[in-house]
Amino acid sequence: MEVNPLSGLPSPLISASDRQRLRNDPLLSQLVNMIMRDGKKMRAERFVQTALLDIREHTNSDPYRLLSDAVDLVTPIMDTRSARQGSKVIQVPRALNLRQRRRRAIVWILETAARRNERQVHLRLSGELQAIVNGTSTILEKKLQLHKSVLANRSNIRTTKRF
Repeated sequence: MEVNPLSGLPSPLISASDRQRLRNDPLLSQLVNMIMRDGKKMRAERFVQTALLDIREHTNSDPYRLLSDAVDLVTPIMDTRSARQGSKVIQVPRALNLRQRRRRAIVWILETAARRNERQVHLRLSGELQAIVNGTSTILEKKLQLHKSVLANRSNIRTTKRF
């Protein structure tokens, strides 16, 4: 961390314009809010910002584009919910809205990143995002399994009551 020569205090890693982008962009703000624990939003913003800087350093490309591509690749379109039909419990497919899809993708990314071997959060996150774009992440298989389950249960769509 750099030290400001005038005040002797450490200068922040996140500039004011980057902080505004983190708070105004829907994808970045949702990612920050999912990472945030115990109300420490600045800490979560720093994790995301350093992960994006790490991606830029490793790939020499726009890190936001890589992040959005990774989330788009992992985002499920549909989900299944349990419903009772008589004495049976069946899986009923349902469409997810944009925020639900992004949330599911971010949860999967953070869960898989937490299992990586890197010691720092931003390195785990950037490594997982790069693995998704490269096609080597296990999340892609998870999404495929979910979509297979939706296709297998598509006959149950009209069995629930509609209000």
